[in-house]
Amino acid sequence: MCLWVCGLEEALLSGSLAVFARQKLFKYTRLERLEDLVAGLFAPLGVESASVAEALYRVIAEDVVSPKDLPEFSVSHVDGFAVSECDSKVFKVVSSEVLNRCEAALVETGHPVPEGAVAVVPVESVRFLESNEIVVPRSYERFHEIIRKGSDVSRGEAVCRKGWILTPPLARALLELGIEEVKVYRRPRVLVVPIGSEFTEGVKRESSSVLVKAMCQAVGASVEVSKPVEDSVEAVKVAAERGVDMYDVVVTIGGASLGSKDFTLTALLELPDSALVVRGLAIQPGRVTSLVTVKNKPVVLLPGLVQSTVVGAIFLLQPLIKRLQGARPRAHYPIGLYRLASDYSYSGRFTSFKRLRFVKLVSEELLEVEVVETPSPVQKAIVASHGFIMLESGVSSLSRGSYVTVYRAPGLYAEDLLTS
Repeated sequence: MCLWVCGLEEALLSGSLAVFARQKLFKYTRLERLEDLVAGLFAPLGVESASVAEALYRVIAEDVVSPKDLPEFSVSHVDGFAVSECDSKVFKVVSSEVLNRCEAALVETGHPVPEGAVAVVPVESVRFLESNEIVVPRSYERFHEIIRKGSDVSRGEAVCRKGWILTPPLARALLELGIEEVKVYRRPRVLVVPIGSEFTEGVKRESSSVLVKAMCQAVGASVEVSKPVEDSVEAVKVAAERGVDMYDVVVTIGGASLGSKDFTLTALLELPDSALVVRGLAIQPGRVTSLVTVKNKPVVLLPGLVQSTVVGAIFLLQPLIKRLQGARPRAHYPIGLYRLASDYSYSGRFTSFKRLRFVKLVSEELLEVEVVETPSPVQKAIVASHGFIMLESGVSSLSRGSYVTVYRAPGLYAEDLLTS
């Protein structure tokens, strides 16, 4: 509060209150507006061809249509005898690609069945007669143990749709069809710029960039981290100009609030062809998160306090990166409905905002969680958590036993990467 007042007093004394208000004061954007705002302002990047192996987890840029049926022929699901129509349980065994009535032919798993076959009887289920005949003990449904032509994929069917993520199962299907190359959206190139004289002067170690980099990579970005930049307008301008000239997205960490050394927004708005898009999000923590465009490229301003950094990345940075790859601009996802193991109440500021609270699992059997609440600069809440919940505007308390939806975001939790 003191820093804000000092900045305001300085502005009043210098006669630049209007500039101060225009550049620094917040006009919080509701989370409900962010998805449409990001989708309306930013288009997907260019399209490129990539091998199926290289395109894993990337966004498909055009529909992929199957050139053939899969399987190409009706094949047997088991080792057994393909049998034709017959009123008897006795079949003559033949070696032929075409079966006449009451004939059977030995087939192996995955091999085509003869024309005229209506079922395959497992070899262990038949009884052999000395007269080169077999006895089938019972009747079978039509196409029993036959994988029919085109039952997996039909010729002309869309195997992948524009906007889908190419998963390993989809990749396998494409390779099965002989498709070895696909069109995908280009990966965004992201530059992460930590800001703070405490880092450049060696007073404090910069550590948040590793977290932000991982969260960007988790949604498909190619990321580089710059050296920390000191708290000065000129230093921030130089770093930002270099960033927008060489990268698709620039992300700053720190220097985004109202303090006397928070120069990031001021510096960005002094650059040519810059525009303020978002000045604050209506969520706590993370409310300082902002968005500026420079030369029509996005510059995301993340707060320096670690919980706020993460929340800003979840609701603005990650959705933006997904949008630039042709995907829906939303990153967080629900993992299930859980019960609160204890009461929770909140009596702080910004009660009209949505609030994110990290939660840890306390009973896997009962699916119970409890809120891990610490001040925004303290990382323990994130490290100890298994996910997070969202409290709607105006909700100040939750009772023990209340059901809550638990969410996660890409790149934050080990459970999404490894099976423990």
